[in-house]
Amino acid sequence: METPSDALTPARRRAHLRRMFDRRVQSEWNRYSGEPRRVLHRTLRERFLRTHLHRVSGRVLELGPGPGRFTPVLREATRGRVVAVDLSVASLRSARRRVGLRSDPVPVDWIEGAAEHLPLVSRSFDAVVALGYIVCFAGPDGPALLREIARVTRRHGTVVLDFSSPVSATQEFFRVAVAGRLLPRVLRRPGYYFVDRVLEEGFQPCAPERWGNFEFRFYTVPEAHEALRRAGFRVRDTMSVAPITAHDNRIAASARRSERTWESLLRVEERAGRRSGTLETGHGFVVAAVRN
Repeated sequence: METPSDALTPARRRAHLRRMFDRRVQSEWNRYSGEPRRVLHRTLRERFLRTHLHRVSGRVLELGPGPGRFTPVLREATRGRVVAVDLSVASLRSARRRVGLRSDPVPVDWIEGAAEHLPLVSRSFDAVVALGYIVCFAGPDGPALLREIARVTRRHGTVVLDFSSPVSATQEFFRVAVAGRLLPRVLRRPGYYFVDRVLEEGFQPCAPERWGNFEFRFYTVPEAHEALRRAGFRVRDTMSVAPITAHDNRIAASARRSERTWESLLRVEERAGRRSGTLETGHGFVVAAVRN
């Protein structure tokens, strides 16, 4: 993947992300709570994690834990020691406080740092988890980040990551624009708001005046698989997150009314999410892979 000409330097990108996520701790927590569709996005990711980590008993690395939304799931699923690395000190403090409220005795080590330059020993983890589109936020440094993940992962170790595709991101962008009654404004100037660029080049530069609040690299499923292969991983499973319900809260709200209907929706979404024609249409897609 070539570096776009208007990409930030790695140091400036990390500094910008650190400032941004220091300010967005609560909003990051809310990203997977509140509306039923948000709960659906979280629950499907949690189930995917449990499916692929239930046999892991050693050390687990979590990159970008944010306020600690998925950290308890890692502790429960693996029963191994968790090391969490994040750029944002504010996020680490929030995660430590939230996770510390639980009685689970499995320890967590909290480290401030960049995923592209991990202060960790090579081949020291049995599993690595990077949710929250960590690879996408790395922009053109995504391949370097994946190589660093490969460096610290033991042979046959498991990695679980999620990616945002150009199609799913455009769906979400249009949904937000409709909610804010701004879609006509966007569609009158789609190029100005990077819609064409996201779909054609898979890259959004940082331009806040055009609603591009951060630099971001989108991935198609073949691109994500190829990037993982080049880094030394073999893909085992790929699933679109809620391809049916990702952007329609009415379906999730109706299913949420009873445990039985909610479980049925989860199973339908998991089946649909693994069909090749839906992989880029949900709330991003999750990938499980093994270190060669």
